Amino acid sequence: MSNWKNVNNCHWVSKNCLNWAQTYFTEQLVGLEAEKNGSKVKIIKMDELTGDCELNNRKSKIITIYDLQIKLQWEGTTADGTEATGKILVPEVAHDTDADDYVFEISVNDDNNEKQPIREVIRKALTPLLIKKFEAFSEDLIKHHGSDVHIEKDKLGSADTSVRAPETITKTSITTATTTKTTTATTTSSSSSSSKKSASKVNTTTLNDVVEFQTSAHELYETLLDPQRVSIWTRGPAKISKEKGAKFELFNGNVRGELLETEQDKKIVQTWRLQSWPEGHYSTVTMTLEQESDCVQLHVKQTGVPIGEEDLTQRNWTGYYWRSIKQAFGYGAVF
Repeated sequence: MSNWKNVNNCHWVSKNCLNWAQTYFTEQLVGLEAEKNGSKVKIIKMDELTGDCELNNRKSKIITIYDLQIKLQWEGTTADGTEATGKILVPEVAHDTDADDYVFEISVNDDNNEKQPIREVIRKALTPLLIKKFEAFSEDLIKHHGSDVHIEKDKLGSADTSVRAPETITKTSITTATTTKTTTATTTSSSSSSSKKSASKVNTTTLNDVVEFQTSAHELYETLLDPQRVSIWTRGPAKISKEKGAKFELFNGNVRGELLETEQDKKIVQTWRLQSWPEGHYSTVTMTLEQESDCVQLHVKQTGVPIGEEDLTQRNWTGYYWRSIKQAFGYGAVF
């Protein structure tokens, strides 16, 4: 169990469970067998499992968010003794995938007519077994790791606003460009013009990112600032406005800041902080929207990120902003 406190279970808390998912599916899938009309097939190896897998506590609710790609090796024999080997690619095992929506790409080495019965065994007998394993994953994930993101009421401690959430998801392959980091040698105090408190001096770094959305610059601009749209992809009440100087609070107050500047459909500048950051310290986020012929490129520059918080911050942008927006509005594939 984690050794941090999650007071009232209301912090923006996540646990990265990708390594556990790799072990879990290896144990659950390797050795799985199926038989039909005398032909047999067996999973013999997990070639690869990639993607994201995390467990979240958001507003006292435990939520599983995962999107995985699985590559398997199999071997089998037909009723007449013909041996065959091959692979199965499952391009998406996700928290929101229905049983009927799973896709299985089956390959047979040195394929010929004699080996066709093996394909039938995989399609009609083996894939239903795989789906059952996939369907059980979310419950097992919560069972094994739920205590790390949730604390029962009778075990809650007093409020501790300095708590930092553990590592969050990263699935930066969500059509997101490689993040670059530039560490500043100087120290900086709060960049928030609205904060009256004197922040401690903090060593900071800069994050840069580029994210592609399959929509227009206008639609993305509205999605980032319109309260109704923001409440959809944050899955909760959103205090936000398009007016310069307006303060915003998202994710139950765990993200907050002030809108400094906007240019309709082109640019958004705001101060931004996580609740776990040093008291009174704000970064500055500049979002530039570039309209392409079939998509919009969002360029994000964030200055003033406390050193040591950069990876956590980047993962929160990727998971709670960009991926949630794509899932909620269909603005591109989520990998």
